[in-house]
Amino acid sequence: MKQNKITVAVCPDDKRRTEMVRRIAVQMGFARTLTDAAKIIRPTPHDFDLSTAYFVLADTYNLSESPITTQRLFELAARGLAVVVGVKRLLPAFEPFCTAVYPEGV
Repeated sequence: MKQNKITVAVCPDDKRRTEMVRRIAVQMGFARTLTDAAKIIRPTPHDFDLSTAYFVLADTYNLSESPITTQRLFELAARGLAVVVGVKRLLPAFEPFCTAVYPEGV
């Protein structure tokens, strides 16, 4: 599942979106169980030091909220690092740079 795009878990429900990010982390091999995945997932990408991170797994993010952080996430993904964030909805402007995962797909 390694690619050079940001993987986004798209779901308006916070609890379901968090579960989706956990499942994606397990599928990518970052954790063996959903409980293990919960230990490495942070609430937002701002909770990671993006200059030294080897991966970014975050429950919630608004791609339009912080253009500088979003650009940095795109750069990390382009370099081959795993970037997975949960979003309430995916705006069309970001679709070409993201791989969207919906509740029925996880």
